[in-house]
Amino acid sequence: MSRKRKINRVSPESVKAPSKVFSQKPLPPTQSIVDRSVQRSGLSYDSFVRLIIQSALSRLSIWTQADLDRLLLLAERLSLDPLNNEIYATEVSQDSGKKARIVFVVGVDGWSKIINSHTQFDGMKFVESAPGDDELPLYFECTMFRKDRKVATSVREYMYEAHTGQGAWLTHPRRMLRHKAMVQCARICFGLSGIYEPDEANRIETAGQNTENLSTQKQPIKNQNPNHSTTSFVKKWIHEGPKEKSFIDITDNDV
Repeated sequence: MSRKRKINRVSPESVKAPSKVFSQKPLPPTQSIVDRSVQRSGLSYDSFVRLIIQSALSRLSIWTQADLDRLLLLAERLSLDPLNNEIYATEVSQDSGKKARIVFVVGVDGWSKIINSHTQFDGMKFVESAPGDDELPLYFECTMFRKDRKVATSVREYMYEAHTGQGAWLTHPRRMLRHKAMVQCARICFGLSGIYEPDEANRIETAGQNTENLSTQKQPIKNQNPNHSTTSFVKKWIHEGPKEKSFIDITDNDV
């Protein structure tokens, strides 16, 4: 014996429309990153534009609105002041025939500000190694602690890898190596990307110039002396055997 199933039908009028149940509020107008930056600075629009061109954008020969937006977005995300050069844009050379690339650089004071203002930062310490033959430390090790992690982050930077023999590396090598270790440790500990420290920007610029010089000085293969080619050298070395003097000995004597 089959039973009829009772179905309660709901009239469309009894169901409230979603628009009436969830009242839709008009969204506030989106404020551009330039307007937000001007508002934070407390300056007029014209004064802000004039100062940003004289400070964070002064190293660029040409820039676009997109470059300005990227700079200000990074400054906002990292709570840095571009008007005081805590973050700025600079150009690095590319291979010949290519447009220069714009990178964003944060000075040492800016990196320190990022680290100390992070909500999870719980201190850091440095370890300086014993001096080498040149009386400079072999390495600097930076360790950073976070409140939300049980294991600290440690990064070690070596003098022989970082020393460029130029600028502040000649007058303040220990300080430069300590800054280098701090920046690299902060980059890993807090997941920072898209920014460089001044020494890194200089290395990128130098690497681009060296690549361009090598490409212009390289001779065509047909004009090269076959006696000085890499293949001939390897064949000659295998045939005659290695010299009595090792590569390590040559390096030590040259130094």
